[in-house]
Amino acid sequence: MYEKVQKRMEQDRLLLPHESIVVGVSGGVDSTALLHILSKMNEQYQYGWKLYAVHLNHGFRGEESDQDAAYVEDLCHTLGVKCYSFYESVPEIMKETGQGPQVASRELRYQYYRQVAKEVGATKVALAHHADDQVETILFRMMRGTSLHGFTGMPQRRWLHAEQIELVRPLLHVFREELEAYCEANNLQPRHDSSNDSRKYKRNLLRHEVTPHLQQVNLRYREHVLQLAEMARVDDDYLQKLSQEALNRIIVKQESDKIILDRKCLKTFDLALQRRMIPLILSYLTTETEWSLQHVEAVLRIIFEENPSAVLHLPSHIFVERVYEQVCFRRQKATAHDFSQPYSYPITIPGTIWIEEAGMFIHTKRYDSLTDLPDLLSLSPYSAVCDADALVGDCIIRSRMPGDRIQLGTAGHCYSKKLKELFIDEKVPKSRRDRIPILVVGDRIIWIPGVKRSTHAMIHEKSRAFVIIQADFREE
Repeated sequence: MYEKVQKRMEQDRLLLPHESIVVGVSGGVDSTALLHILSKMNEQYQYGWKLYAVHLNHGFRGEESDQDAAYVEDLCHTLGVKCYSFYESVPEIMKETGQGPQVASRELRYQYYRQVAKEVGATKVALAHHADDQVETILFRMMRGTSLHGFTGMPQRRWLHAEQIELVRPLLHVFREELEAYCEANNLQPRHDSSNDSRKYKRNLLRHEVTPHLQQVNLRYREHVLQLAEMARVDDDYLQKLSQEALNRIIVKQESDKIILDRKCLKTFDLALQRRMIPLILSYLTTETEWSLQHVEAVLRIIFEENPSAVLHLPSHIFVERVYEQVCFRRQKATAHDFSQPYSYPITIPGTIWIEEAGMFIHTKRYDSLTDLPDLLSLSPYSAVCDADALVGDCIIRSRMPGDRIQLGTAGHCYSKKLKELFIDEKVPKSRRDRIPILVVGDRIIWIPGVKRSTHAMIHEKSRAFVIIQADFREE
């Protein structure tokens, strides 16, 4: 394996002689093997690299996390690599920002990678993602919903934002069992992160519950997924080139924080190119968000719906506004978001809106007959079906308010309950209660996604039109 990694790195010129390289090191099998491999190569082949390890203690696992940090520092001392070890209480940052644990942790790690790289003058950041990570990434994107681009997986190299620092992944062609064997052969004793065993994270659920069954179907399924990724990458590169050329022809105005398109011209292109132009625009405005198929479809919906104007709120302070035959994509200046403050958004039917405070999209769709409805049993718990004629009044999504009550029960026995009591009964954590969205029509609470549906606007045998409302959470 050692020779395989060295050959691929030289072939693809991932790391060049005399470069300064920041290496992300958690202390687990993958990053321990990567740091050891690079250190050994530097000594054997006289590359003249300057290696700097960066470790972040996320503050999740108490003493176990402290031991991880100590292990990384000892490993770096043994290898003669300078170690930059940081501590951040990610749980506290989650409270301040409303981010999930994996998103908050990832953003912090990348922040420190860039910080150290600038400090030491490094041109590369090397991370230990391996072939199994790549397979999981592709499967996860497929489950979440993705385009052809999503099947290309993680790139072997990419630029970190606007800085002249390149992120490289030298182990993307190496499977985890090869790294485990390498660590054992070199008497390395990497740390085990117990949070990787938890099924509450969807990636872990995929790793522990799904992929073992895929291996029973075909022992070489990982190789076939990676082969698909390579084929998708070649096709995607070609289509991206065509999409960029098409996009250049329909841009009316372009600034650093705004792009305006000609809607009529956009409609002349095939849907395949339309779906590629949207993430090109969004990625121009910000690189902070990985744009999924759901984001793209939400944008296309408001561009081509019949209403003369529409507005869509997206992550990273991106707004898409259509006024007649022009579509404006713009990014507002980022401000510190206070998730303790109340919020309220009007919603249209049909339509889509991004709720920043809750980290979700709300999709609404109308059906004018029972036969048009999808299979209601297939809908997720984050869906509600309403009698369209009963939705009378302004329709809004908002945070809870003092005195809020919801009507519960059955048609023959209804009762009113305070939201505060409902949240306690449903064991909703206090930290989430101000962020949970509430669907209100007129002055009545209709639905609290994932918590409770009220008895208002329920469908019945005489219902003539229907509305399905779905909450689509951002994956972490």
